[in-house]
Amino acid sequence: MSNIFIGTNFHKDFPFYFDQDWLIPCYAGGTGPDEHHPPSDKGKFINVTVKKRRYNNTIFDFRHWYSSVSEDKFLKAMGTQATDYYTINSAQDADYLGSACYRRFLWLDSNRTFFDWQRQEMPKLTMTASEESYQHLTSDQMKDNALKYLKESDIVINREVEIRQTPYLLLSEYGSPESQYLVSQLKEYWFLFKEGILKANPSYASSMKWFTESKVCNFEGVYVTKKHLMRQLVTEYFLAMEHVWDNTKEVYPDKEKNSYDCTEPFPWRYPGFLMERFVPFFIHANKLKKTEVPLVVLG
Repeated sequence: MSNIFIGTNFHKDFPFYFDQDWLIPCYAGGTGPDEHHPPSDKGKFINVTVKKRRYNNTIFDFRHWYSSVSEDKFLKAMGTQATDYYTINSAQDADYLGSACYRRFLWLDSNRTFFDWQRQEMPKLTMTASEESYQHLTSDQMKDNALKYLKESDIVINREVEIRQTPYLLLSEYGSPESQYLVSQLKEYWFLFKEGILKANPSYASSMKWFTESKVCNFEGVYVTKKHLMRQLVTEYFLAMEHVWDNTKEVYPDKEKNSYDCTEPFPWRYPGFLMERFVPFFIHANKLKKTEVPLVVLG
């Protein structure tokens, strides 16, 4: 078993062979008539919805809140969080756990050229979606570099960026994690989630102002951290989400059926957007030492 296990969520085909032991391809395969096959036949995928001897808690622990919609819609709404839940509950022997999705990676290359040093200061890089890029980003050297970072830090995560009040407009006002979220998303889930965070961990009360005062955020949240910290993070997240689901008027807002006061085309994706902002909050509230590296997007 590798010292690192990063559950990597896949929901689309990806044309490369997964032949390493630390960035593990996962998918939410579903059951019965909604069951589907891995998104690729290249490599061994883990179906995070299947119970095994060392894995009895699956994302279906939360299915009852979504009983009004199909299993397929439920799994789409859970997204990467289905894999996160697998990662913390599957009795992994690894010392470090992490979260990623199918085309986002951490730039962990310590053998940089001058040009690479310039890129190191950038929050996000784009690389060609090729097998060569994939092999470089998932190499044993990258894993060894991650382990070196983790000896000095509590968590390795993609670089934070300054927040703009209105995304996609370069000259907009600076905002906070809260104001940036509310530009496009439904308000109800946000404020219920904040209530849920305090219900899950009342000691965070003095840290909650981060949501309204911080001018930076680690968006997209690809990270690897110590095992106990990821277990705490994901557990607290789902406790907060249970508060949301217990109190919201509508668990699955679908614009194909109703109109909503938000610009987000798929408002049912709020669980992932909330987690995206909870991860950097968790780092802040727990005063974790972090190492930031650029995010690499294969596209």
